[in-house]
Amino acid sequence: MELGEKLKAIRIEKKMTLDEVAKKSSLTKSFISQIELNKTSPSITSLMKLASALEIRLTDLFREENLAQEVLVKRERRDSYYNKKTQLTIEILFTRSPDQKMEPIYLRLKPGGKTEVLTRVGQEFVYVIKGKVKLFLNEKEYVAGEGDSLYFDSSIPHSWENSWSETTEGIWVGTPPII
Repeated sequence: MELGEKLKAIRIEKKMTLDEVAKKSSLTKSFISQIELNKTSPSITSLMKLASALEIRLTDLFREENLAQEVLVKRERRDSYYNKKTQLTIEILFTRSPDQKMEPIYLRLKPGGKTEVLTRVGQEFVYVIKGKVKLFLNEKEYVAGEGDSLYFDSSIPHSWENSWSETTEGIWVGTPPII
């Protein structure tokens, strides 16, 4: 099942109209409809808003089944999501658990890739494995290269950018879990 179909199935299962989801997510009804019809690729921020409106975690959209928590997640079993607009790929490095306190994600940001300005309750940690990345945080710019790490309060507006010619790869850990 594709992402849009899954969103629509969850919305219908929860007996919610497009209008209700639009109001709760601050997204337009037509945009949500386009997502449900797989006619557009939503940003991670939009997906987070939809997941919140539907009272689900973002990972629910990428799981074919709700699996019991696995201790080992093999590379080939990881769920992944690519956003054309931001040039960002995320791979979910965990299986969802009710006791989950953090969410580790493997990130790949292509050259020229840039995220929207993000905010969320909690804290974030990023370790750069390959390449370089810029973090814009509270109107300051931080450049992190291979082996560098960043740790910050994610309620402060922030965004990421790769303005180099090499794909940036890293591990992102956020707490509390929102995905």
